[in-house]
Amino acid sequence: MAQRFQYLSEQKSCLRLTHQLLDQASVDTMLQSLNQHFVEIGLPYDCSVLVDGPMAVPRLYLEADDGSIRSFDEASLLQNGPLRIVQASRTVLHLSCEDYRQRYPRLSVSIRPQPFGDYLALPILNHHRLMGLLEITRHDTGQFTDDDIAHLELVAESIGIALEHLQSRLALNFEQGQLCEERDDFHVLVNVTNAVITERSVESLVDKIAREIHCYFGINAISVCLPETDPNNLTLYNAFFVQPGKPQEAQIHISASRSICQQVLDSGEILLRQLSKDDPLACNETQLFNLWPADSHLLCLIPIKFAGQVLGVLKLAQADEACFQGSRLQLLAQVAERTAIAVDNARAYQEINRLKDNLVQENNYLSEQVESLSHQQFDEIIGRSKAITEVLKQVELVAKTDCSVLLLGDTGTGKEVFARAIHRLSPRNGKRMIKMNCAAMPAGLLESDLFGHEKGAFTGASKERMGRFELAHQSSLFLDEVGDMPLELQPKLLRVLQEQEFERVGGNRLINVDVRLIAATNRDLKQMVTDKEFRSDLFYRLNVFPIRLPPLSERRDDIPHLAKYFVFRASKHMGRNIDSIPSRVLRQLQEMDWPGNIRELQNVIERAVLLTAGHVLQLPPELGLFEAEEELQLSPYEPQPQRNAEEDDEYQRIIAVLQETNGIVAGPRGAAHKLGLKRTTLLSRMKRLGIDKETALV
Repeated sequence: MAQRFQYLSEQKSCLRLTHQLLDQASVDTMLQSLNQHFVEIGLPYDCSVLVDGPMAVPRLYLEADDGSIRSFDEASLLQNGPLRIVQASRTVLHLSCEDYRQRYPRLSVSIRPQPFGDYLALPILNHHRLMGLLEITRHDTGQFTDDDIAHLELVAESIGIALEHLQSRLALNFEQGQLCEERDDFHVLVNVTNAVITERSVESLVDKIAREIHCYFGINAISVCLPETDPNNLTLYNAFFVQPGKPQEAQIHISASRSICQQVLDSGEILLRQLSKDDPLACNETQLFNLWPADSHLLCLIPIKFAGQVLGVLKLAQADEACFQGSRLQLLAQVAERTAIAVDNARAYQEINRLKDNLVQENNYLSEQVESLSHQQFDEIIGRSKAITEVLKQVELVAKTDCSVLLLGDTGTGKEVFARAIHRLSPRNGKRMIKMNCAAMPAGLLESDLFGHEKGAFTGASKERMGRFELAHQSSLFLDEVGDMPLELQPKLLRVLQEQEFERVGGNRLINVDVRLIAATNRDLKQMVTDKEFRSDLFYRLNVFPIRLPPLSERRDDIPHLAKYFVFRASKHMGRNIDSIPSRVLRQLQEMDWPGNIRELQNVIERAVLLTAGHVLQLPPELGLFEAEEELQLSPYEPQPQRNAEEDDEYQRIIAVLQETNGIVAGPRGAAHKLGLKRTTLLSRMKRLGIDKETALV
């Protein structure tokens, strides 16, 4: 009965000890609690714990005379001690003091120099896994009995449970800390991205980045270095926080060869550099050394990379050195990556604005050039024959209205040229004419190209797209080869012509447009209607004002003028100097059939200009031309007008003002304003007097 009572008492004591050990937050406090337990139950034991594991070196914890916990982690010493025997046997090692000192003299000197009575090394096991040793010495002369060893084995099991619990808790705390750190890092990156993604200027971008870095990392000296167009120069944007939240900002231009940033631009790698004020590369860091006087500063330079290209350098200083190590440095590198995207966007935006400004200037220049010739409404139409004169009268008549026009004629008669003339004479000439060849587009894509499509309307429609009718709003739409339009698409075209509204492919929203239609075809639409190849209602809608363009065979009198024009233009384009056309060449050109009409004539002339070696035009040999007779001298297509004395004074005055304004005609600094004239009036006088802006500036 007494033995049973003693057994229950030991079990209760071990259970209480287990609870005490489970409450401990470290091996140190666990060992202190164990020694206190033995003191409370009156046992003369001194305990130490050797913790071992596959992922760490062994470490011995033992209590000093003053109650503090000391630890030893000399691996070679501990692994060659009792640990090696217990690892192999997984049993208790029982030694006397003399045996211990003989076996382990180095441990005796280093760890247990004081004499002790008896020694036990018990394996700390948990689920058959060896976690370490429980070492117990007696500080009296007694020896451990079998009952003592059995009791201490229970204690070792309790320690194994507590150690397993402690390691699990520490691992959980470590993982939780990592998750919290990753969450905070992600929060930083999101805030940085949101702060800079909408910035369009580099200056405001640097200000936002600097504020975010200063807020989250406590870094006071922040700079962004970007290359300039000149590879020898760099621009440095500084933001130094001498006072929290109030950066001193500066933008300076520095020499690339004398900057530490150039090293990072060349290598594309992070650079940590202790820069002294006497270093030659410190000449660009004057503001840093003036605001924070010191013999040297630690600089962290991180490349700003985008798509494999180094766009610049993020330069940091005046911070805790821990910011430039480990996970903090990796986070700063990720901030630099977000910065790279924003820098690339800002530069792209600046480049777009630059190109846009250039385009506006070029557009104004071209508008002036076109308007200077605006009185020649038919400058592309060459000819004086009766047939072409009748056509031009019809063009002038219909151009100022909004009704549809149908241009009929053979291939090569210049239908697109007449369509441009109609648009140029119309009230819609402020916008460019949109054109489309119905025969050049596959039937499956024609509807999408004409009317546009919504995102996802068909495979490959990754975004919405405007069609030609939307692009031609308040302008003219020229549909060439309209006779080749598929029958299934003709009702939709008819609806646009009648109602001026349509739906995009894949959409259900009505889009209203104001479009003037000019159609052209070389086919017989009436016969196509009879053959059920073309809808009659669409034909009647298109045929409001038909204009038949005569073939070249009906306007042979225009062939010399056309030949002269094409020779003049081709010679200028090819760099040839052809100044005469033999009359016999002109007669032969007039006698040919020209089934390809003006296009064929143009091709023949261009080939002749290319093959002609001298100054006299010779037709290609396949046309069977003979020797040259009398020659028709070529003069510039537009001869310079003769001026009287009054016109000559006006000529000189306009030339002088054009040179003064650098060729600018319109606007408050233009020549028209200085002369007190309307822009159109000045352009008309320049044309009458034969003044060309480019020539005037020479």
